[in-house]
Amino acid sequence: MKIKELKNDLLYYDIEERIDSIKRKKDVYLFLYRATKIVVFIAGATVTVLTGWEIFNKKEEFHPENYVLVISASITVLAAIEGLFSFKDKGKSNDLLLFELRRLRDRICYDYTKGKWIYEKNKDYHFLKYQEIL
Repeated sequence: MKIKELKNDLLYYDIEERIDSIKRKKDVYLFLYRATKIVVFIAGATVTVLTGWEIFNKKEEFHPENYVLVISASITVLAAIEGLFSFKDKGKSNDLLLFELRRLRDRICYDYTKGKWIYEKNKDYHFLKYQEIL
């Protein structure tokens, strides 16, 4: 629920900006989570293919085992990065924060629609609740 008249109110504006910022962060984390999973899947499939691909030319110094080791090390690094930063969990924790901020925003809008004086009366409570959420 959004009210255009409250756009000039600093608390309401800050809550709206915070909600938008967290939504963007959440989307980035979920994208990174999916991207790392896809890269790990493709790299794992490539290792499987290269392991079964036996090309050995006695005239040249080509050893496919070296490529397999490099790709395997890359998979390990990517899995470690995803495990270290835990993009999926960060995206989910932002969901909880978004829920609380939206609930506070809806409460502010409800008070405003009931009457401007009710909103002004509860403004300090809303600010304290906002600080508690953050």
